[in-house]
Amino acid sequence: MSKRVAEIVVDTLQQAGVRRCYGIVGDTLNHVTDALHGSEIEWVHVRHEEVAAFAAGADSLVSGQLTACAGSCGPGGLHFINGIFESNRNRAPMVLIASQVVTSELGMEFPQEADFKAVYGSCTVFCEQVHSAQQARRVAALACQAAISRRGVAVVILPADISEAEVKHDVPFSVHYTQSVLRPADAELQRIAELLGRASASASMPAPAARARMRSCLNWPAACRHRWRTPSVPRISSNRPTPTTWA
Repeated sequence: MSKRVAEIVVDTLQQAGVRRCYGIVGDTLNHVTDALHGSEIEWVHVRHEEVAAFAAGADSLVSGQLTACAGSCGPGGLHFINGIFESNRNRAPMVLIASQVVTSELGMEFPQEADFKAVYGSCTVFCEQVHSAQQARRVAALACQAAISRRGVAVVILPADISEAEVKHDVPFSVHYTQSVLRPADAELQRIAELLGRASASASMPAPAARARMRSCLNWPAACRHRWRTPSVPRISSNRPTPTTWA
C-alpha cells in the first residue's frame, strides 16, 4: 500500500503526540495541509507565520506536549525565525515543517527559494531536508525524537514535489518519550543535609517542577528540624513589614 509523503509526515507527527499545528495555508504547503485535514491534528490558522511559531512554542510550554507549525517556501518559511529562536531558547519541544520549492529548482535562484538549513541550523536541535520520498518517515521521526529528547525546535525541510510523491507504506518509525531521572549524587545530598542541619534558619523555595511532588518535599524540612512556611504576599494595607520568602 502506498501513501503520499505529506500523509506519512503528518502520521508521524500525530504518533509523536502533536495535537495542534499552527500556520498559513498555501503554495508549497498545500499537500501538507491537505493531509492535516484528514488527520486528528487540529490546524490553527494565523495571520502571520511569526505568530504561528510563538503560538506553537507557548502551546508546548503550557501543555508540556510536542507541537508543530508549518509554512510555505521562501518568505513564508523565513517569517518563523523570531518564534523559532524564542522557542528553542525556552526549550519548547516543537517541529517546524518548512515546505520548499520543487527539487528541480533548487540551486537555480528560483524566486521563492531559501536555504532553510543555513537559516535555522544555528537555532534548532535538528534541521534536515527530505531528499527522497523513501526517507521522509525517518527524517520526520528523527525530528520529533530530537525535539522531545533534546527539548527544542526541530525543522523538517520538505520540497513540494516530494510531499506529493507516493511511497510504499512501510513499518513506521516510532517516537519514544524518554523517562530519564536526574538527581544529585548521594554524597552531594549528604553534604547539603549537613549544611542545613548546622544552620539556625533556612529558606525552602521548591521549583515549579516540584509542585507535583510537594508531599515528598514537605518531609525534607522536617528532617532538617526547620519550619516550613508557604510564601506570603506582602500586605500593602499595613506599615509592618511582611517577609516574602520562607524563614
